Amino acid sequence: MRRPALLGLALALLCVLSVGQGSNPIGNPGFESVTDGAIQQWTLPSYWIGEIASVADPTQVHSGSRAALLEAAKSTDGKCWGRIHNIQVPASFGLRYRLSVWAKGTGSLRLGIINYRPEKPGLEPYTWAWQDEPLALSDDWQQASFEFTPVDVNVDRVTAAINVEGEGAQACLDDVSLEVTRRAEGEVRANPPYVMAQAGERIEIALRVTEGGKPFANGRLTAIVRDPDTPRTEEVALDPDGAATYSVQTDKTELRELAFVVADLGAMATVNVDVVGEETYRAFADAAAKTTLESTAHLLFLGDSLTDFHRGWNYVDQVGFWLRKARGEQVTVRNAGVGGDYITRVWQRLSGDKTAYRASMYDNLFEPKPSHVFIFLGHNDTKLTSGSGFTQAVVSPEEFESLFRQTIDKVRTDTGARITLLSSTSSVYEITKPNAEKLLQTRGSASLFGKPEVLEQYNAILERIAENTGCAYLDVYEPTRTHPDKPSLFMADGVHVNLEGNHLLALEVLKALQ
Repeated sequence: MRRPALLGLALALLCVLSVGQGSNPIGNPGFESVTDGAIQQWTLPSYWIGEIASVADPTQVHSGSRAALLEAAKSTDGKCWGRIHNIQVPASFGLRYRLSVWAKGTGSLRLGIINYRPEKPGLEPYTWAWQDEPLALSDDWQQASFEFTPVDVNVDRVTAAINVEGEGAQACLDDVSLEVTRRAEGEVRANPPYVMAQAGERIEIALRVTEGGKPFANGRLTAIVRDPDTPRTEEVALDPDGAATYSVQTDKTELRELAFVVADLGAMATVNVDVVGEETYRAFADAAAKTTLESTAHLLFLGDSLTDFHRGWNYVDQVGFWLRKARGEQVTVRNAGVGGDYITRVWQRLSGDKTAYRASMYDNLFEPKPSHVFIFLGHNDTKLTSGSGFTQAVVSPEEFESLFRQTIDKVRTDTGARITLLSSTSSVYEITKPNAEKLLQTRGSASLFGKPEVLEQYNAILERIAENTGCAYLDVYEPTRTHPDKPSLFMADGVHVNLEGNHLLALEVLKALQ
């Protein structure tokens, strides 16, 4: 049995989803999504032990058509265990969560959580928390559950882990769930959820708390300031309408996340304050002022992980903030990006395939009917597989072009929207190539992202499609390729853009709206 060929723990944990009221943010919770034998969104890193495989035997499945089989192995210290982890999801100190899984087998099973803090000097990046008592497995399905609270104020994300223990231990796993445990249905709203500001500017955040749709005036609202130097919590007084205003004094360029929590309701909201220099702020203000939109505009963004990642402060959030600042609250923005997407998956969802990967991301996609649709794909379509000697892309040029044309026809027929096709960004090939070669040596298989000539081939196809179909074409490849400090735009993997890279993308989109 082979382990998923992923880029190690650091890259596998990049995909981030939200913990919402009544939602389950676990990626692939029923282990139903499998590609080339690898269970998607679950990882067994090379420095852990054990084996993970997909099973489809109905006697080994709790619900649906598939489950996972996790087997223990003996480590160098003589202990026997196996462990997998899921994707990262946002979480907040002050709330209580429950992680659960259905399991059967031999040995014992223990649930754990990795608590993550922002990457800042002097701040330990992560801490483990484990279930005190393991569950003894048997031939019958049992639900193991673990209740926890993030370990400290600075924790902003968590990752679920499942451990099987004991010599010869193996566990069938299914239906993993992570939820906020709460006393009643409540909601915390913060406006704006993202704000760009200059150092020295005071920001006012409007807060409103409701319970069952009515003002929540008698409970406690706690503001959590995640700061490695002075992490703190502050109590915020609510007025009779359940409303309050929270002031933030910006003093240096940084991205600061604030969390507003009502523990009694199990409700929270986050606000990202992006403090930038005067030159960056002025560039955004000028670009936004020159945009031309209808009195009511609804913008829809489709894309892969470069659109899906860093929700709360990515380029879509930045565009939305500046358009509302320049044009008013009648402008709405929806981010329907899905990490790992190809044009094939986009077309599956648009054509109503309920078995498509993360099909629910396109629920009510055209409500309200968008006036502008941006499609930002190509990074996954162009990745090269080691099985082909790194010569063939996952999606062939012919299929890429055919499905893009079908997608454009579908969007245009259903919405009448103006459509903009974004090129792929350039990648840091000096990083992606050695990463792929290392994985090939250690895992036996790998994917190579960002080969320049392949990206350029597919971008040329996109530009031709745009010209033939009357779509706009937005080139973000050259601005990233020729940037004087290109690595400063990217995360450690050389593919995904960081805060500075998202600033660049947001500015290009705003300029395209002029």
